[in-house]
Amino acid sequence: MADELGEIRMRKMKELERRIALKKHVPSEPIQITDQTFDQTIKGNPFVVIDFWAEWCMPCLIIAPIVEELAKTHAGKVVFGKLNVDKNKATAVRYGITAIPALLFFKNGKLVDQVLGAVPRQHLEEKIRKFGK
Repeated sequence: MADELGEIRMRKMKELERRIALKKHVPSEPIQITDQTFDQTIKGNPFVVIDFWAEWCMPCLIIAPIVEELAKTHAGKVVFGKLNVDKNKATAVRYGITAIPALLFFKNGKLVDQVLGAVPRQHLEEKIRKFGK
């Protein structure tokens, strides 16, 4: 019985250490993504939301503060990234981005959903809850 309790404690401790380590590596603000860092970012984090945007895009500027707020709210759980489509055309082409803003949701390196346009925060929160489990 004591051995079982020791094993359970050890498993719980390892899980807690893993969660703490993840929180230390998940930023509380959106990170800048490039064609060169894109794959590493989506494969190196369990849940990632990438905002495809451009400086001249008014809807992109409207949704930017929402993305920043979500990054703070979900720090430790979700990595938010921003990819400028004018400076990183290869990734935009690879994912068929023809309209911006486009937010792509990746879980364990796989594209699971996307949102086009400047949508309300609540809509993005629903997607995060759906896939962030």
